[in-house]
Amino acid sequence: MDRIRKEAREVLQRSPWNRPTVLESALSARLSLAQLWEDVSTHDNSTRLNICESLYAALSFVDLGYDTMLSDDGGPAPLNMADATALSNLLQWASHHARPSSEFAVDFDDHAEIAEDQKIAQEESRLKSEIAVELILILGAKPVNGLQDRSIIKSPGVIATMASFTSKEDPWITQTSMDSAETHINVSCQSGIWPIIERVLREEIRPLFTKTRNPAITSEGRKNLHPMPSAPFDGSKIDDSTKPWKNTDIYATSVLSWAISQYQPTDKAHLEAHFPLLVPAILSLIDDSSITFKAKGCHLLVKLLKPIQESGSDILLRTNLVSVFQEAVTACLLSLPSITPEESSIQILGAAYPALLALLKAAYQPTLNNQKPSQLEKNREAYLTNLTKILRSHLIPSFHHISFSTPASATTSASFPYPRLSTFLLGWISTFCSELKIHTTKYLQDIVPVLYTTLSNPFGTAHLPLLSAAVSTTRAVILNAHPRVWKWRGELLGGLAACWLHVVTDTQSENRKKGKSSGLKRELQSAVFALKHALQNPVSVVGETPDPDQQAAKEGIEDELLALVEADAALEGLLFPKADGFKS
Repeated sequence: MDRIRKEAREVLQRSPWNRPTVLESALSARLSLAQLWEDVSTHDNSTRLNICESLYAALSFVDLGYDTMLSDDGGPAPLNMADATALSNLLQWASHHARPSSEFAVDFDDHAEIAEDQKIAQEESRLKSEIAVELILILGAKPVNGLQDRSIIKSPGVIATMASFTSKEDPWITQTSMDSAETHINVSCQSGIWPIIERVLREEIRPLFTKTRNPAITSEGRKNLHPMPSAPFDGSKIDDSTKPWKNTDIYATSVLSWAISQYQPTDKAHLEAHFPLLVPAILSLIDDSSITFKAKGCHLLVKLLKPIQESGSDILLRTNLVSVFQEAVTACLLSLPSITPEESSIQILGAAYPALLALLKAAYQPTLNNQKPSQLEKNREAYLTNLTKILRSHLIPSFHHISFSTPASATTSASFPYPRLSTFLLGWISTFCSELKIHTTKYLQDIVPVLYTTLSNPFGTAHLPLLSAAVSTTRAVILNAHPRVWKWRGELLGGLAACWLHVVTDTQSENRKKGKSSGLKRELQSAVFALKHALQNPVSVVGETPDPDQQAAKEGIEDELLALVEADAALEGLLFPKADGFKS
């Protein structure tokens, strides 16, 4: 074993990331697994380099030297009790050292900067994990007889360790460790994955979140109808010592993500059975003070809600957890500038709004729907009510908050100090209008001022994506609220015309290439075409008599457009593009 160690040390010191697959000293080794375990367990493992040396030496022997222990007929040699125990110990030992180091916790800190010594420690930890994961794969793949407790190879601890290396986004991942982990998991779970997942969730994940229990839910994963009142100041929410999943066992979210990704629409029974084990962990992440972990929680919720919706499960309604999740995610929507930096705000809102929409769809619009007509209508009303609340209480007020505009007037000029975030919010206003469909007509008085102030802003061309988002949202409003847009044609045309003039003027400047704005000009023409079509083909709201002013708008739209062109000939390309056959 000393020869193997010496060669392994030389390789690691010379080129640790280009290790040979064969160590010559391992080919001639004559050791039992018990002897191997005795050596590595008694060796000085006080440094990462020493640990890597022990892991690499053990890997080389098991991968090569252990094959010399095959029986005469070519089959696996039977293990005695000492070797069987040693194999189990080696798996547990390798699993312990494979788990990502707490050194990577700094990567998930919203404010910390990674120092040079931390980068070195992370690189060493990444190497240690890679070798340990390879060792686990080899130990699990070796044909052995006499191993009474074969389940150790697919024990919750080992599977949780390997599941930690299944996401490319994690900073401790290497391609080798990910490939080895996925291979081990696929082989280990061939005989049945659901008992393994349940044990991983129950024995490995749940204990990490017990100290951050949410009073809004019961131990069975249902809404707590009689929660105990919390203290005026609950320090546990900012006490990271109660959150091992955030500091030491940072692999927890990766294991959760792996487990959730296994559920398919056909696995409804397993999903509902494991649901109480998943809810506390996801809520703990969403309720955390860190933007990064809030976003992780929202992403995991979206991933969980997809199979719930596609399977037609009503578990969200049965457990009364819709409001619990909604309250938790809605709190994330308050992360706005200037308290929250724009980049962080986009990160958390980019996770929270998809989570809210996915939550409402999973609860009230299941893909497989066998509900009674009365329940369908009730769910439809609940869906629209919740969409409206998010639009009017969060999306539109958030836009006004960060753009310093006055929502009471459509003619108020606004500034956009956070153009990327404003663009993001406009995109989600468009999404919610498309979900509300004809019900968008009820909220035109809230939406149109947002569109006008954005489109008419004289400095909008400094960030063309903002104008593009405003035009797209305008088109979505026209398509979904066409029976009522005639009342707002002045503001809509005014905003689109102002935007067109600003783009044309900016195109002519020497500081911007024409190609960058040509796409936006086509989008503006498309929005005007949609508006003209809506005005020229009026539709009365169901249950109401035709409005004479709506008919007058139909008959007078051409004259109104001609008047605009007469006022500024540059608008001809917007209001009467050549494709419409306009002749000046």
